[in-house]
Amino acid sequence: MNSTIKGALPARTRAGRSAAESGGGFVRGLVWGLIACVASGVLLLLAGALIAYKSPDPDALIAPLGFGALVLACLLGGVGVGLGCRSGVLPCSVVLACTFLGLELVLSLLFGIKARQELSLGLGLGASLGLRTGLAALICAASVLSAQIKGKIQGGRRRPGRKK
Repeated sequence: MNSTIKGALPARTRAGRSAAESGGGFVRGLVWGLIACVASGVLLLLAGALIAYKSPDPDALIAPLGFGALVLACLLGGVGVGLGCRSGVLPCSVVLACTFLGLELVLSLLFGIKARQELSLGLGLGASLGLRTGLAALICAASVLSAQIKGKIQGGRRRPGRKK
């Protein structure tokens, strides 16, 4: 009778417990990445606006500071995915890239034609799509690299006496 009960219930292994305790699902990684993208983007844009406001020629700084904020927001969003997601980091980062760039597109449609042209940095359609593809690749690369670094750090903590 005892063997029947043991066979009916799945045994939790050490790896199963660590995966269950740490969470790290697809949705968690996506939420962490989106929060990191949006929060860092807003904070960087506010910092850039303050820098541009304090400068003698703010019009010359708007485009570079905005582009820098966009690149850093994508980078930090990728790091958020890598730290929040335990498995399926690359698909999660692709979904985050599509979500973030779609959000950027929707927000750009709220402005007029002149503001939309300024937001595209004066680039043509092909160059603008290439820029957005590069930002998506940056999100994916940052998420994969941060997940690998996180795995190496946690791997070192779990088995300190392991010999190479």
